[in-house]
Amino acid sequence: MLKIVQYCVAALSFIFASQAQAEDAPATLPYAQVTVYEAAKIITMEPGFPEAKYVATSDGIILGLAQSLEDLDAWTRDRKVTVNRQFANNIMMPGFIEPHIHPMQTIMMLPIPFISPESWDLPGQSYPAVTGKANYEARLRKVLGDSTDKLFITWGHHKLFHGDMDRVELDRIAPDRAVVIWQRSFHEIIVNSAALDLLDIGTAEAFTAEFSKPGIDPSHADFTSGIIHETALFKGIEKLRPYLFSPAKIGQGLADMRQMMLDNGVTTSADLAFGGFGGPEAESALFKSLYDQPTTPSRILAIPVAPLVTGDPNVWLENMKAKYESPKFFFSNRVKLFADGAFFAQYMQMNPPGYSDGHEGKWLTEPDELLKQTERFWEAGWSLHTHVNGDKGLDVVLGISEQLAPRNGQDIVMEHLGYSTEAQNRRIGELGLYVSAQPNYIRILGDAYARTGMGPDRAAQMNRLGSLERKGVPLGLHSDFNMAPIDPLYLAWVASNRITLDGNAKAPRERLSLDKALRAITIEAAQVIGLDAMVGSIATGKKADFTVLDRDPYAAGAADLQEVEVQGVIFEGQWFPAK
Repeated sequence: MLKIVQYCVAALSFIFASQAQAEDAPATLPYAQVTVYEAAKIITMEPGFPEAKYVATSDGIILGLAQSLEDLDAWTRDRKVTVNRQFANNIMMPGFIEPHIHPMQTIMMLPIPFISPESWDLPGQSYPAVTGKANYEARLRKVLGDSTDKLFITWGHHKLFHGDMDRVELDRIAPDRAVVIWQRSFHEIIVNSAALDLLDIGTAEAFTAEFSKPGIDPSHADFTSGIIHETALFKGIEKLRPYLFSPAKIGQGLADMRQMMLDNGVTTSADLAFGGFGGPEAESALFKSLYDQPTTPSRILAIPVAPLVTGDPNVWLENMKAKYESPKFFFSNRVKLFADGAFFAQYMQMNPPGYSDGHEGKWLTEPDELLKQTERFWEAGWSLHTHVNGDKGLDVVLGISEQLAPRNGQDIVMEHLGYSTEAQNRRIGELGLYVSAQPNYIRILGDAYARTGMGPDRAAQMNRLGSLERKGVPLGLHSDFNMAPIDPLYLAWVASNRITLDGNAKAPRERLSLDKALRAITIEAAQVIGLDAMVGSIATGKKADFTVLDRDPYAAGAADLQEVEVQGVIFEGQWFPAK
């Protein structure tokens, strides 16, 4: 019996000793290899920890921030640590967020020549500003003469800067060449007779048949003028597809888009018309060919247009995720809806007194149909992004929003918001809505619309963003390329200065503060697309995405934001220099 007791005591002593040794043995540390970046200043966009000098990263995420290396000891002790001092004289900000682009539109537009009221500096190509009818025609003849394309396409015409343009006028300029002019809004094309013949819609009967399809307002395609716009536009794009999406042009467009985003510090974006140009399946395959490459330092959220989400929205979403989702090309329960027409074409729906020349705006989706689409997705638990530009269109969207039962985890975003009244902005704030604004309207159109269409007071108050800031509305700034360059610092400069092409300051009280403008290209831009838990600020646990700048934008001030240069980006911990 004694021997049994002694044996048991010995066994228990061995077990307890083994457990003690196991408890004393050091655990395997996570994140064995750490890179610490040093900067002159790290602007975090986090109110509780606004600045740092060092940031520790590993496996593509942020481990911690500090003012000294010693303070990062919790993440560097007993690990293999690389201290990168390459950016010790630079400023770091969160990777910029572009909350509203159209990659397929970008791919289409980048390879074609621009003739527009403002200058453009694009990858591999710069275009001067062109104003005046004679200057526009001279420039069109020059680029047309330089081109050997079977179907010549150019973008940027605006009648308030370049004079009227229609089929007859274009036939006069180019009687023997097939030519398509894309209006500055992208929502309208002007086609000459040779192009109509080339596209097999050269007779009134063929043209009418092509644009007499469900969902197309017949008044949005006119054979006599050769103008195809708004609800008829995508049918027009289908006809142009062989000339827009050749393998060579797709390759060039993808490469140029990647470079443009890198050069301007964009690491995360959202496609706000996913599927609208080529269908969800084809576009998924194309985007994955770009974004899933290790040489692409950005990611994109695909937000589909409402009519393409067939059947149960949540079943559709799960199927798309299962087939195509990857870490850099992904989906969420967000949808794009359309209310009224294009701002650059004065097709937005305006309340009385309307337009000074008496024309009327357009609906992209009739209000009754918009209500049905909105309720369908809201009941499925989705967040809503609604394209709306005029105050009459906004009244419709706000009225629909007020009918929806509030739900946690869903939000409603006003996209573009070209013109809103102070009363409407109060409703936006009271309803807890978000805004993703396109600020370039005031820059390009502030003077022109004062003379024609809106009058001086309404034109001066386009992009009423200072009002939204005062009401605490979460706000992102977007390019909607090519309504503006994919250049967040430019957008922040426009929104915080409100200076037109002619150098006139418009409604200074509607300027964003410098801090709000920078938040609107970082953390609040991430918030309006539902990604603020992952990106938009430099904080522990978020993606290690940083935009490296040559100077501090806060020190530069709002007036000099355009002078701040992007040196490149660190995307998930890897450095990519700009051009």
